[in-house]
Amino acid sequence: MTHVAMIVSNPCDPDPRVEKEASALTNAGYNVTIHAFDREGNRDEESKLDGFQIKRYRVGFTPSGAPSIITGIRVLLGLRKFRKKVLQELSTNQPKIVHCHDADTLSVGIKLKTEFGTKLVFDMHDLAHSWARMARPYSIIRKLIAAIIERRLVGRIRHCDLVVTSSGAVSSTSHPGFREWIRKRERDVKVVVVENRPLKENFEPPLPEQFTIGYAGKIREKQMFVNLIKVVNNWPEENKPKLLIAGFGTADSQVDKLLSSSKIDVERIGEFRREELPEIIGKMSVMYAVYPTLRGNILDGALPTKMFDAAIYGRPSIVNSNCLMGDIATAEKIGFPINPSELDSLQSILLQIKNEKTTVNLERDWAGESTRLNLAYTNIGNGS
Repeated sequence: MTHVAMIVSNPCDPDPRVEKEASALTNAGYNVTIHAFDREGNRDEESKLDGFQIKRYRVGFTPSGAPSIITGIRVLLGLRKFRKKVLQELSTNQPKIVHCHDADTLSVGIKLKTEFGTKLVFDMHDLAHSWARMARPYSIIRKLIAAIIERRLVGRIRHCDLVVTSSGAVSSTSHPGFREWIRKRERDVKVVVVENRPLKENFEPPLPEQFTIGYAGKIREKQMFVNLIKVVNNWPEENKPKLLIAGFGTADSQVDKLLSSSKIDVERIGEFRREELPEIIGKMSVMYAVYPTLRGNILDGALPTKMFDAAIYGRPSIVNSNCLMGDIATAEKIGFPINPSELDSLQSILLQIKNEKTTVNLERDWAGESTRLNLAYTNIGNGS
């Protein structure tokens, strides 16, 4: 049985994409272990899920974001310790395939490939360099840091036997995804797209009585909510929508301050578990998934799972236009693309969804994506 070691720089508690991929490979006959980073040191050190094992490493508290240079240094030091521990473990118990999730674990995979001939899979969920610009997108220093990270990433991709990524153009006329981003910079690497779609559900919760605009996920950017709050604040009092904001992140306090100073009925839910998502989405009429574009990422092809998660329970999403996410929302009839700066368009679409009681249906779920992943694994010469 082929041993696959996955590496991820979060505690995997949960990480739906990582867990779904591990489950798909386990069901295909691979022996999968996830090596995860318990940054806060408060998770179980080992656990089992769907036939695979999760092993968590502790190196002392490590922040999850880098809003300042000092915090960024703490993150880098923590990551270095985590990678060192994982490398020691996998040098002793060598896998046949190392599957590195996101750029901050890729150096471990390259060392294993160089020293032991381990097959290397890189799973690019996101553009690592874009995160460096999140807190201050106009900062010249952060732009320089982002450029260095990008250049290093491209150099490391050349070592990979396979790159799995979460998005790719869906037609000859659609906007590009991460697959096209990679191929523009490195033509010779094999790339397969595995979108982070949810597992099919057999029920659709009824719409709430009060029209409710929702968001469920990490709260990293205050700017994401500014225009939404402006639009809802200006809504006539007699039928003003409710907001439901679920999640936590580095911009928690900033977003909470915005909400508390508004005239809006807000339900605020903090950190939640994956199994709570159906109930949370069931309280929404529409998912709000419109992201700031200054740092790139969305315009380069990111596909946040919120749009798919909402659609699996029948809820439409409002998403960014002029990008792959908007193309898919339109093509699959699961969302409404808008320009983030056009407040009138946002209000008009919200009114349309409210008046028509719009619901949607997600035709494509995780089943096809897992098949594509398994086929790609077989093709790198390590089929079980």
